[in-house]
Amino acid sequence: MLQSCCKFSNLRPKNKPFSHYLNMNLIIDIGNTACKLAVYDDNQLIYSDKGETELVPFAMMANAVIKEYNVQNCIIASVSLPFLPFSGMLKGIPGTIITLDASTPLPIINRYSTPHTLGSDRIAAAVGATVLFPGTSCLIIDAGTAITYEYVKDGTEYLGGNISPGIDIRFKALHKFTSRLPMVHDPKPTDDFGLTTTEALSNGVVNGIIYEINGYIDDFEKKNVNSRIILTGGGSIYLSKKLKNTIFAEPNLVTIGLNRILNYNVLKEN
Repeated sequence: MLQSCCKFSNLRPKNKPFSHYLNMNLIIDIGNTACKLAVYDDNQLIYSDKGETELVPFAMMANAVIKEYNVQNCIIASVSLPFLPFSGMLKGIPGTIITLDASTPLPIINRYSTPHTLGSDRIAAAVGATVLFPGTSCLIIDAGTAITYEYVKDGTEYLGGNISPGIDIRFKALHKFTSRLPMVHDPKPTDDFGLTTTEALSNGVVNGIIYEINGYIDDFEKKNVNSRIILTGGGSIYLSKKLKNTIFAEPNLVTIGLNRILNYNVLKEN
């Protein structure tokens, strides 16, 4: 049986025998601070695991997943680590293997002027939004190392987005570029003004992000009737409690989008 290792924690164990698995897709999503693995049976997420970005243990984990789930197709998306260390173990996969880049065919129109500079996580999140809300204009907010805002129009076109510093980046910048401000590791923001420097930093950073996100939401909803707001990323659970009720939180949005891209290319090849 497959066991989690190297600071990984299994999120979704298998729930049916291999005889029921028909189209097994492995999703490898390598971010700046975390790596994610997901296995989809066609469009159903059946296994998910994540951990720190450590190349060797992550490659071992991916190899174990390939064997355990009899993977047929695979897509790799990375904004940090190289693809090369995975090439050997992927040779045993019989179907489609994709390393997502600017040349990969997509199920939506990409209007980005410089697609080669567009992060794979950003376009995957945009595609994921079209899976959850077909035909709908969406604002996707990914609260990770950076906070990204992506615009999908009518479920068919990606019209670009914006990038802002994430929570940790803001705290680190305030600590690094000042002489006396401390590093805040466990922010506990309040609704009032801070009575200590740590409180002032916590309020300024966290509440500032909340105001920023709510401002994007207000502007987007004014310009797009019957639109949806989707929140994802490592900070999504924390931030969703402080944001407006109109937000739909989906922590697996990027892997949902990557799986859709993979299925789209599998169909094109067959």
